[in-house]
This record gives sequence, C-alpha cells and structure tokens, in this order.
Amino acid sequence: NNKCLFSQGDLPEPPFPSPPFPGAKVIHRRKKRQAPRVSRSVEDETKYIELMVINDHLMYKKHRLSIGQTNNYAKSVVNMADMIFKEQLNTRIVLVAMETWSADNKFNIDDDPMVTLREFMKYRKDFIKEKCDSVHLFSGTRFHSSWGGASYMGGVCSLTKGGGVNEYGKTDEMAITLAQSLGQNIGIFSDKKRILNGECKCDDRWSGCIMDDVG
Repeated sequence: NNKCLFSQGDLPEPPFPSPPFPGAKVIHRRKKRQAPRVSRSVEDETKYIELMVINDHLMYKKHRLSIGQTNNYAKSVVNMADMIFKEQLNTRIVLVAMETWSADNKFNIDDDPMVTLREFMKYRKDFIKEKCDSVHLFSGTRFHSSWGGASYMGGVCSLTKGGGVNEYGKTDEMAITLAQSLGQNIGIFSDKKRILNGECKCDDRWSGCIMDDVG
C-alpha cells in the first residue's frame, strides 16, 4: 500500500537527515508492555510527507558546478519549508532522496511551468524508482509565472500528479514556494475571498499563511 502521511514508526532512515530544530525531542523506543499505547486523535498526531528533490542542470550551474553546493542549497530550502509545515500543520517534510543533473537536463524544461510540470510527471512515472509521496523539481529556469512554480491539487502519492516544479530564488522565497506547492499537493487551496475579507489571519510573522500570495 502506498502511504501518503506517515507516523514516525513508518519512516525509513532518510539519506539526507535534517539538523534538529529548536525544541525538537528525541523519541526513545520502548517495548510495548513498558510503554502502553495511548489513544490519540488523527489531528494530534504529527504527519510526515516523504519528499524527493531533483535539481536541474541550470540549478547545478548556478551553484558553481558543484553538486555539494547545489544539494546543500536544496536541503536548506526543504528545512525552511519543513519549519513552516511543522508550525502551521503539525506535519514534517522528510527529504528521502535527492538527484542533481550535473551533465544535462533529462527532459526539456519549458518556461511555462505547467508544461514543465506535465513533462516532469511523465519523467517521474517512467524513470524515478524511489518511493516517496511527492517529487519536486528545483529549476534554475525563470518561469513565465508570477507564482514561480506549479503543482497538482491533491496529487500527493500519485505517480502522475504527486509533484511540482519550483523556480530558483532566495532560500526563504523558494522555501515558501515549495511549501505552497506541497500545500496544493495535499489539497490546500488559497481562499482569496476570505483573505481579502479579513476572515483568514495567520500569526506567523515570517511565512504568513502557507497559501498567502505574499508569504
């Protein structure tokens, strides 16, 4: 069965572990009879989204042709997006795999993000074997879009819809774009009418609401 949101016990050891966040707790496993299971609601449990990131060739070139620098940048973006999801949705983003195209792009990347997204999902279905909930392309291409990326609504866990494309930018800006793309993947949409009417307010001064246009 393909799981979309995981509890901690279901997760494999990620090949790119994130540094501990402030206030993070180390969970020590015990035998069942030593620590009886406590019933908790689904809303209380921390959820996990397994993410794979692919850095395209232009991303690699923007980081001085260094796979290490490219990967470190991408991990910083994911870590920031994870902080947003942890704070607002009690959900963690776990980076389980990463690929950087150092030789050339594996398919044609168009400046229309929706065209690139469709081609990327075809590539995922045919060539990506890693098991994950969503695969996102980090691209150095400047998309002809005010949003800086594209993703499918509610597509998480689908081989043909579970993914997104994200335009290169400053780390914090790209982290917000990634958070919004993943938000769409799990079915969150921007209710602009409620935002304009002042019905939707978020306390987070840095990221605002996940789907807020201005972050």
